[in-house]
Amino acid sequence: MPENPETVLEIDLNALAHNYSVLRSRIRPGTRLLGVVKAFAYGSEAIGIARKLEALGADYLAVAYASEGVFLRKAGIRLPILVLHPQPNGMEEIIETCLEPSLYSPRILREFIKTAQAMEQKAYPVHLKFNTGLNRLGFWENDLEWIDAQLQGTDALEIRSLFSHLAASDDRNEREFTLGQLKAFEGVVKNWEQQFKSRPFYHLLNTSGVFNYPEAQYDMVRTGIGLYGYSNDPETDSLLKPVSSLRTRISQIHKIEPGEWVGYNKGYTAPDFRVTATLPIGHA
Repeated sequence: MPENPETVLEIDLNALAHNYSVLRSRIRPGTRLLGVVKAFAYGSEAIGIARKLEALGADYLAVAYASEGVFLRKAGIRLPILVLHPQPNGMEEIIETCLEPSLYSPRILREFIKTAQAMEQKAYPVHLKFNTGLNRLGFWENDLEWIDAQLQGTDALEIRSLFSHLAASDDRNEREFTLGQLKAFEGVVKNWEQQFKSRPFYHLLNTSGVFNYPEAQYDMVRTGIGLYGYSNDPETDSLLKPVSSLRTRISQIHKIEPGEWVGYNKGYTAPDFRVTATLPIGHA
């Protein structure tokens, strides 16, 4: 990087520590905390954020794809890393770098069993995701018998956790819907414990869930956007500090008249007298 770059993304690790402390204060001392560092740590800097979370005492990290977890492993991150959206073509990498996949569909469960057996794994840690209303990824509660049948035929896997994802825990107008999700996940947990001998840990809450439904924290909470200083609630935002800030220079200021336009193909047309600034960012 040049000594005086035109534009800099600044990452404030003290702000990250502050947000981590706020979130920790909202859960029981024995509840694990998972920090989500997918998508370059929400567009910031994944390695630096992961190292800081490791130092702060986070129990888990999570990424979206196997390649993101491999990237962190190569940087020396040793925390358990949950891969939220694994694909069949990344399963060998997951095992080679000791990542822990979320298995969310019959296809993905079958493929991972096949890969783990081929790589002679015993009790490899995996997580089962259940759909309780977000309707993206996840098994249905009535898949438990089928899952049991698949696991009976192999010792390659160990179910480390069961989890689900809240869809509207930040929306107070959707409280009944969220309570329905809590009840649905409670049903998954109850049926699992009746049907299976193993006792995995459970996790359901996201950032807004931590603030609005702490009674459902189970054994771990997963926090993403809150760690970076944001939520969808002004009161919660006031407790947090943004981790990232973008600093740049102004190259030139123009004063334009009504009807004049800026950029190619009249990308912006001034409705009245305006002052515009051109910044040295975005050429690439």
